[in-house]
Amino acid sequence: MALRLSALQRLARLAVVSAFIVLGTAFAWAQLPEKNPNEQHLIFWRYPDNYLENQARVAFTAIDEVLQAYPPQKEMPLPRKMALIALDQLLHDTHNDKAEPFYTFINTRMQRMLEDMERPVNKGMRIYKLYNDGFIIKTKYATVAVDLIPGGTKDHPFIADSIIYKIAGQCDAMFISHFHGDHANLNIAKAFASRGKLVIAPKGLWVGVDPMIQQLLVADTVVDVPFNDLKMTLHILPGHQDDIPNNIYVMEFDKCGTVAHTGDQWNEEDIVWIDDVHKKYDIDILLPNCWINQMERSLKGFGPKLVITGHENEMEHTIDHREAYWITMKKFERMPNLHIPNVLMTWGESYDYKR
Repeated sequence: MALRLSALQRLARLAVVSAFIVLGTAFAWAQLPEKNPNEQHLIFWRYPDNYLENQARVAFTAIDEVLQAYPPQKEMPLPRKMALIALDQLLHDTHNDKAEPFYTFINTRMQRMLEDMERPVNKGMRIYKLYNDGFIIKTKYATVAVDLIPGGTKDHPFIADSIIYKIAGQCDAMFISHFHGDHANLNIAKAFASRGKLVIAPKGLWVGVDPMIQQLLVADTVVDVPFNDLKMTLHILPGHQDDIPNNIYVMEFDKCGTVAHTGDQWNEEDIVWIDDVHKKYDIDILLPNCWINQMERSLKGFGPKLVITGHENEMEHTIDHREAYWITMKKFERMPNLHIPNVLMTWGESYDYKR
């Protein structure tokens, strides 16, 4: 019996101690200050992916604000340079490839661009830069697009359908450099054609789809296409990406200026005739892919007064082939004797040019 009582006593003592522990813990929690609900969404411990997404959202927003405060210009101020380099870092982090902050960033900028396209151009030209190698050139009489695509996939495009089709609706014609999906999109081409707007496509692309989508057969010669109602003339130069036909478009706008778009020009043999392009065309603005073959020699061949590069940060590429803005900066720093200014732009931005 004595042993049994001793055991019961030990159990009783253990129960008392446990009760004090429970009560003490409850008391301790009761003494903690109440959590601030405004700070709850900033606690990411044990949720690293949530942390990265929120960090990206804050960074994309800040970058957008800086880029608006420091728009494209020939002499790049340090805040804009830092914003573009910060953007490179975000776009080379694969956490962001399909995350909401990236889609919000690009669509916010595209929506803003769409609204800006309502502004008239009374003199000269306005150049808009879109995703990848897409550009829009707007003058008093014409608004033409080159290599306009939404990016991403059919089910999840980078630029929302509601925005990209409205942008297409603002344009009078579209020119496609070559058949690769990062430059050519059939749905966009059909959107132009359904509105009675001409699409110029390279040899063999979308043959027979619609009479407004025209393939001008080029056999190593230049084709000239007048657009009298738009007060412009289109010159198609027979370029190549390796062996793939790649139309180089020289768009001559009456009394406004001349713009050349190179698509994905990369071919050793073509360099020979590119050397002399400036002798035939007085090019104001060149829109080259940022990795064009022998960049310094190519730019001298075209002889533009201004360069606006395209193709930086193509998100469908692996990060080692997403050419960064800082790489374009470095390329121009290493061509000090070129004396051709480069206006480095990102998605949704515009630059006004007057002769």
